[in-house]
Amino acid sequence: MKKHEMVKKHQDFTNIIETQNYIKNKNFVLYNKESKFNYPHFGIAVSKKLGNAVMRNKCKRRMRIILDKYKNQLRTDKDYIIIMKENTSKISFQELEESFKSLLERTNL
Repeated sequence: MKKHEMVKKHQDFTNIIETQNYIKNKNFVLYNKESKFNYPHFGIAVSKKLGNAVMRNKCKRRMRIILDKYKNQLRTDKDYIIIMKENTSKISFQELEESFKSLLERTNL
């Protein structure tokens, strides 16, 4: 994922989450909002309940790899926030990818 595709600011995160347009499964909550750019922006949020900083960063790295693979299936005129739930640190990369893939199949984004 490139730097210009990332949502970093707290205000941007809250603006996207406040739209309350989301879909979820047992591992993720995916918020989306219309964007003024012609490419998507992604933000990844991981709770401190997930573990220490090393574990949270590992989860974010895994999520970025999955996003790079599946971002062409998402609409380009939207911004996305992905919130990872607690059990994502305990599952394998393949299970995480399958879970995200099933979430994308459920969406009509």
